[in-house]
Amino acid sequence: MGQEPLRVVLVAGEASGDQHGAKLVRQLRELCPEAAISGVGGPALEASGVRLLYRAEDLTLVGFSEVLPKLKVILGALKGMKRHLKEQRPDLLILIDFPDFNFRLGKAARRLGVPVLYYISPQVWAWRAKRAQQMAGFVDHLACVFPFEQRFFQLNAPMLPLSFVGHPLLDEPEEFDPRSLPVPQDAEVMGLLPGSRMSEVRMLLPMMLQAARIMREQRPGLHFVLPLAPGLPLAKVQPLLKRLPSGTTVLTGLAPQAMARARALLVCSGTATLQAALAGTPMVVVYKTGGFNYRVARSLIRVEHIAMPNLIIQRRLVPELIQETATPEKLAAEGLRLLTDEERRQRMIQGLRDVRLRLGGPGASRRVAELALSMMEKKPR
Repeated sequence: MGQEPLRVVLVAGEASGDQHGAKLVRQLRELCPEAAISGVGGPALEASGVRLLYRAEDLTLVGFSEVLPKLKVILGALKGMKRHLKEQRPDLLILIDFPDFNFRLGKAARRLGVPVLYYISPQVWAWRAKRAQQMAGFVDHLACVFPFEQRFFQLNAPMLPLSFVGHPLLDEPEEFDPRSLPVPQDAEVMGLLPGSRMSEVRMLLPMMLQAARIMREQRPGLHFVLPLAPGLPLAKVQPLLKRLPSGTTVLTGLAPQAMARARALLVCSGTATLQAALAGTPMVVVYKTGGFNYRVARSLIRVEHIAMPNLIIQRRLVPELIQETATPEKLAAEGLRLLTDEERRQRMIQGLRDVRLRLGGPGASRRVAELALSMMEKKPR
């Protein structure tokens, strides 16, 4: 009788983690086609063949004020996932970011003797630095995607086994045909990326559209492209699109193509800023949340920048408009500067090249898949 297939549980609670997790799963399938993979995720992980027990979009939060309305659902999912670990006793638990949920699940896995691979570390280096030591208590190996993360954990949790694997965004195709987007071929294009979560879109999209109107008054030929994140509920987005500026094309997905085609971008802080950096497209980074969320976060954050390109290069390369400075007027002014100040554009483009170099080369998903397989092979069966 043959040996049972390897069992993997994977948890990705956010849109970017869903995408990165799906790339990892595809690499795992190449190395171990018979592996049985279940867990929490979104459409990308589902499409990759993962059996979803809970959907990420039902559990995702932005800010502290969203906790109570979703608390019952989140606690129910956490309880269900702990039960799943106990019943399945998988060969490996892979956690992707999503700390408040995954820390609790990881600790339960440690009690059950299930090895834990943490891929895409939560941003404990930005706030809650003491959590690095907590991670050392339940994580068997941490796969770092940023070089500064490796240095941070070596300093704050030296007993935690880790490796720098590079960033999975570098695994994606780099060349896009500009003709694949339905925009005028000779138009000057600016991309609008208001975030992947509905709460971000509600807060930022109206501001971006108002900024677009201001910019178009000064540059009538300017065309805007708005690639909406695939997981957004379109029924909730549609009311925000009733008064689009003229010369605006709305797409579902295709953000990488829009970034490659655009001459400049207005981008919500998050993974999209790193995607934009890898595309080499100048950007303005913007973020705004509720007053309560902002005050709590501000009291905890311990880094000078919030935009990922700035964190990687360790200086203010791209402008950041945060909270009270995030207004349509300031957003429009910064956006226009990226279109008109060629010297500034070129300095930023060169800086974005440096960001890319610091992330290493492609192959992160494959390296993590190989790491996962080696961890499972070491586990007694």
